[in-house]
Amino acid sequence: MKSVMVVVLGILLAAFARPAQAEQPPAAEIQRFAELILYRLDLAEHVAAWKWRNDKPIEDLAQETRVLDAAAINAEATGLDFLTVRPFLAAQIEASKAMQRRWFATWKAKGFPSTQPDLDLNTILRPSIARAGDAILAQLVLVRPLLDVPEQRAHLNSILTTAAKTRGLAPQALAEIAQAASPVAYAAQGASLLDRIVARKQLRIGTTGDYPPFSSVAADGYAGIDIDLAMDLAKSLGVEPVFVRTTWQNLMTDLKANRFDIGMGGITKTQERQREAYQSQSYLMDGKTPIVRCGEEARYDTVEEIDRKGVRVIVNPGGTNERFAQAKLMSATIQVFPDNTKIFDEIAAGRADVMVTDQIEVKYQSALDPRLCPALAGTFTLTEKAYLMPRDDALLRYVDAWLDRVKSEGTLKATFDKYLKKPAQ
Repeated sequence: MKSVMVVVLGILLAAFARPAQAEQPPAAEIQRFAELILYRLDLAEHVAAWKWRNDKPIEDLAQETRVLDAAAINAEATGLDFLTVRPFLAAQIEASKAMQRRWFATWKAKGFPSTQPDLDLNTILRPSIARAGDAILAQLVLVRPLLDVPEQRAHLNSILTTAAKTRGLAPQALAEIAQAASPVAYAAQGASLLDRIVARKQLRIGTTGDYPPFSSVAADGYAGIDIDLAMDLAKSLGVEPVFVRTTWQNLMTDLKANRFDIGMGGITKTQERQREAYQSQSYLMDGKTPIVRCGEEARYDTVEEIDRKGVRVIVNPGGTNERFAQAKLMSATIQVFPDNTKIFDEIAAGRADVMVTDQIEVKYQSALDPRLCPALAGTFTLTEKAYLMPRDDALLRYVDAWLDRVKSEGTLKATFDKYLKKPAQ
């Protein structure tokens, strides 16, 4: 009898314990996660106002794809799985569009209020949305284990569905965000960057777009030796090439911030870069040499002749050209010119006298402009061109093996010939 009473007492205690557990409040991390999602959602009102004022449609599928891809890759950098996080990000975009449609309907019925703040989409709203998105992803990393707890998952769903009603949306509009958050997985431990590139089906190529014949901005995107080779590399991986604009000053910063997977575009191999990243095997031996106005070659064919008072040396900022000038030229006047696409016009027009740059660029630019000539048949230095990558052994090995192939098959030579024998005008 005593044992029966113990069993009954145990059942009663368990029954009382269950409601107490179910009534636990949402964890602070869950509450913060929901607040960040709703903050991003509420920016949709200002986005809708900008589109209303500028007569733009709510849906922009091309922009949505760009935002979704960029956000998913940022999620990968935080330690989340690219493929499983994408539906969560897409659910937020759909909720934002639902909010925008709701505001459009309100303004159509009641008129657009004169008190509505006028916030620019590109300079204010999109950066704010991007920052909110980064904060959401960082918080998702923290709350992901809590989403495996049914009570906490239910709290997130309840907070978001209640918020949907107060904003005039169907509860399911935000419930889908909560539902999409639960299956998000952490990135596989030990997964290489190469594995992640193949999984996401995108290779992000960082390039400056201002260094022909390697990389320049064209009407339909980018063109140049390294652009063609980048597309060949992506094809060999079975992924899509995505070109990311960077600058010489920010090349290493952008690489370390995970803005691209590989830097391509006439990048010189240096010890400084090797300390912070990986560099592929060399695909071009080159060197620094001067380019001047034709007829003045004999005046600038040595470092000593260039390094004289009154000589105007022009350089692009942030790269090895500027470092060479700062290290070797003490008496000449060094002018840092920010636009690498127009820097040679300064020499041709007489506003600068000489530029010391890579020999391949001197050959290319002197072929393009009959006013410009190389001042020297050889070079002052010996340098190598290579591709820049994060410290990922698998990716480095793959890129080196790919370079071996394009060299042996003649693809590398054919690509150089395409741009050097017939330079693009």
